[in-house]
Amino acid sequence: MPALLLSLPMLLSRLAWADDVSILAMDEFEGASTEAIGSEDYVTVGYQTMVKELGATIANKPMAPGETLGISGFNIGFSTTFSFIRTGTIDGTNPTGWDMAAEDEVPSTYLYVPWVTVRKGLPLSIEVGANAGWIGASHTGVFGAWGRWGIVEGYRRLPDLSVQLGYAGYVGNDELELGVMDMSATLGYTLPFGSTKGINQASFAPYVSIGQVTMHAAPRGDLSRTGLEGRVTEVSGFKKGDGFDKSFAPLQVGGGFRIVSGEFTATLAGTYVPNVVPTVSMGFGFTY
Repeated sequence: MPALLLSLPMLLSRLAWADDVSILAMDEFEGASTEAIGSEDYVTVGYQTMVKELGATIANKPMAPGETLGISGFNIGFSTTFSFIRTGTIDGTNPTGWDMAAEDEVPSTYLYVPWVTVRKGLPLSIEVGANAGWIGASHTGVFGAWGRWGIVEGYRRLPDLSVQLGYAGYVGNDELELGVMDMSATLGYTLPFGSTKGINQASFAPYVSIGQVTMHAAPRGDLSRTGLEGRVTEVSGFKKGDGFDKSFAPLQVGGGFRIVSGEFTATLAGTYVPNVVPTVSMGFGFTY
């Protein structure tokens, strides 16, 4: 499994090269200007849909059950996230934001993000973590960080419950600024098992997560020389931000399971942001 996770992004990149997101490329499609048509501008709709799908992809994922690492715990992990974006057409006629923003106008139907993650346990059932990811087959990446607090954990007759606050930022793109804050609660239960009664070297921990991802995005550069000015604008799920739109602060539900054997951990998790995008994440790591 570790070898598969590390080699999969390399294999996928040979199959399809996804151009970096280019806001300026949205000014035309198939050699024609993307002029506004009708009351609902498909460029604006495509841009906003693309931002939501990219934001949901780069947001911190629930890759751990409800329990925290403990005061002496440390974990390093490697994972890959896949999200299944909408490409082709919005309404059977007009292109999606991904099609317009791809310089070759042939985007992949999915995004994949390989991650490296570190987590450290602290006193009072607090845990902090950080990760770095690469948007597959592009020149862009992601940096994120979070803090978790285990409200209830370690009771054999009660599930573990933790809450998390984090932030992830999209980096490396000169034409798009994007950041995502996540707030969530995770509920799970750890089931130890082993070959000898009373001596458990392994465990299985299923969990569910629910929360909110709040996005802020803005085009970079001068759009005044294009037909995009006033159509591709700053958007935000933060009420005090410019371009506030509550649809940029959607609910996120998720869940998965973690298997521990000695120091080795393996995790499979999924998230779904209604009306935006589903993601699947798989990873492995080592806890000390």
